Amino acid sequence: MTTTRTTTTLHFGNPGKGRGWKDAFLVAFLAVVLGAFVAQIATSHRTAVAEQPVAAATAAAAPARG
Repeated sequence: MTTTRTTTTLHFGNPGKGRGWKDAFLVAFLAVVLGAFVAQIATSHRTAVAEQPVAAATAAAAPARG
């Protein structure tokens, strides 16, 4: 069994001038969204662990006037 080796490379072409800015904006936007998501998860986990149980006392109801 023989294998053939290809020497062709991928050619993506020349990206336009506006394309680089769009890609940079998309990467920055996704980084902000991912950072906010991770911060939300980290914050909600910390507050859930730190919460103290609260005991509620019930008051006796006043008799109804009739």
